[in-house]
Amino acid sequence: MKKRWFVGLVAALVLYLGLSFWFGFTNVMRSLGALPWWCWVVVPALVALGYLLLFQRWQFYLGQLGHPLPWRPSSRIYGAGLSLVAAPGRSGEALRGLWLQRRHGIPMPVGVGVTLAERVTDLAGALLVLAWGLGGRILPALLAGGGTLAFGAWLLTHPVALERLEGWLDQIPAHRRWRGLTRLLREALGAVGRLRRLLRPWPLLVGTALAALVWLIEAGALMGLLQLLGDPLALTQAAVIRTAMALGGVLSFLPAGVGTAEATAIGLAVAFGADRSAALAVTLVLRVCTVLLPTAVGLLVLARLRDEDQGVQT
Repeated sequence: MKKRWFVGLVAALVLYLGLSFWFGFTNVMRSLGALPWWCWVVVPALVALGYLLLFQRWQFYLGQLGHPLPWRPSSRIYGAGLSLVAAPGRSGEALRGLWLQRRHGIPMPVGVGVTLAERVTDLAGALLVLAWGLGGRILPALLAGGGTLAFGAWLLTHPVALERLEGWLDQIPAHRRWRGLTRLLREALGAVGRLRRLLRPWPLLVGTALAALVWLIEAGALMGLLQLLGDPLALTQAAVIRTAMALGGVLSFLPAGVGTAEATAIGLAVAFGADRSAALAVTLVLRVCTVLLPTAVGLLVLARLRDEDQGVQT
């Protein structure tokens, strides 16, 4: 894992250095220097506020599945999951399910199901904010796309479909080399079953609303940074940039969406009239605050959890 993190960090540094020289290194440094020092306090604070809201979603989902946890132990597991926020599609956060099982005896499909629901509502919230930012003309297309995704999720998690998949697993030969795969697939089916419970109207509405609010908070941070650099954009435009940036990164299947997220954000910001150097500087600040800092916090929490586990074992 450490090697992959190092390779990803080097790739990100090479990318930003290349873009800086392409756009003019001096201009990019001037844009970064023009930002007041308090931006490095306010923007991380806004991102932290967003994660606090998402932690409330995590707590809400655990309660909906019948496994509520006190906020202190739950926050440790949630915080440790931030160490994997740069995984493609943030899929690595499903490891929280394993930590819930080891530390609190909660079945692993519960944590994995919550992670799946988080990604679904993140996508739904992003589509809603993107539709609002682009205006009513694109709304029907996004609603149709969202409806198709919702129908697919409903069909995939239908009890009849799960029973048929369960029956198919029963037909797999009980050979030793297949046991690991079979158990993994059964855990996945269990997680999908939990996901169906979280896709009911009320949990889906709460999760999507919290996700949309977080997208808007980060869009507001992006808008404020550009205004400080003399490139005022409307909140609707900033919302389009932020959500499209995230969606582009997810679709790339690259760690933290390196490359595609930056290209999407810079391209849209320039298309809306922002200076290229300012667009790169703001993108860098936002990526540091939404990816690098949460990952660092997550690694610190994860290291503490490991120390506690070792202390218990000894």
